[in-house]
Amino acid sequence: MRQVIDIAKKLELTSIALGCLTRKELCAAFARVNPNTVMSLQNSYNWQSGRAVPRNFGLFEDWAAAVGLSEGPHFIMSSSLDEFARVIGAKFALPDGLLASFGRAPAQTPTLAPATATAEPMPRAGIEPAEWRNGALLRGRFLVLSLSWSPVQRGRLVCGVIDFDTGGGGNLSAHYIENVLGRRVAYSGSGLEDGKTGQVALRCDANGATYLMALHLPPLPGNLAGGILAGNALYDPNSEPTAGPILLLRNHQLPPAALEDIAGYRDLDDAAIAGCLEQLGYGRDPAFEAEQAMRGLLAGEAGGSLVSVGRDALGRVAVLLDRRRLQATGQT
Repeated sequence: MRQVIDIAKKLELTSIALGCLTRKELCAAFARVNPNTVMSLQNSYNWQSGRAVPRNFGLFEDWAAAVGLSEGPHFIMSSSLDEFARVIGAKFALPDGLLASFGRAPAQTPTLAPATATAEPMPRAGIEPAEWRNGALLRGRFLVLSLSWSPVQRGRLVCGVIDFDTGGGGNLSAHYIENVLGRRVAYSGSGLEDGKTGQVALRCDANGATYLMALHLPPLPGNLAGGILAGNALYDPNSEPTAGPILLLRNHQLPPAALEDIAGYRDLDDAAIAGCLEQLGYGRDPAFEAEQAMRGLLAGEAGGSLVSVGRDALGRVAVLLDRRRLQATGQT
């Protein structure tokens, strides 16, 4: 029984590493290295659903070739699930949060609060690779880039730190920190993901205000997620409802305290974003290609920028509507 589960999980992890969302795509990956592979749709269904285990050594040869594994077919046959996850994870730069759902404990668990994660459920009979919830790629710690909502910091970049944990059934939990005007402000909350998007309601520990974060889940290997953050600015006398784009960059290098230290305001320019990327473990690019693309997403060149509803503007429209209502009811 252990061998059946391990094979099913190894194939599922292979599908993720190769970017295959269906059994058909996985079979095509095997067929590219061997047109006569025994990885047929029916066989893949039997192996991934736990109905059988492969007996043909040629399948493991095709498997090793499909993923470019120098350890060879014998390793795939005999390795434990943990060993296989370690090797595949290193080769395809898969995040620890994802690998943890396949039985491998991450080197460190970055959390802002005591971990409450539960293991991902074992694969059920008949589950499709496309049903794998890539919400697992949200696990871990990210630097959050967004536009400042503060009237005195308008047009600048604000950096925050968020920790995500995922459980079974698409559940999400999050802990978020910002350094706002010299003050550390913490938020916590929970939400759901559907395999493509995620929504989290965050509650500010300082004043109880609620914020909505709506995200595109990160594509493999899970370095970047993005979406919208909406709520009311903490230090704004008008408390205007505001929404703006956010980008989440996975931290590969900084210890927790050092990551929190870089949270705060920065100029919205390529140099500032480049500094963040280098500190997170992404190196440097003299051309600033990624930096320019990120700035475009945040600043509106690619569909970003802030959206807010001013109290005065809302009041002017309300007066017009009130007047219309009085006219309609014959009270004027």
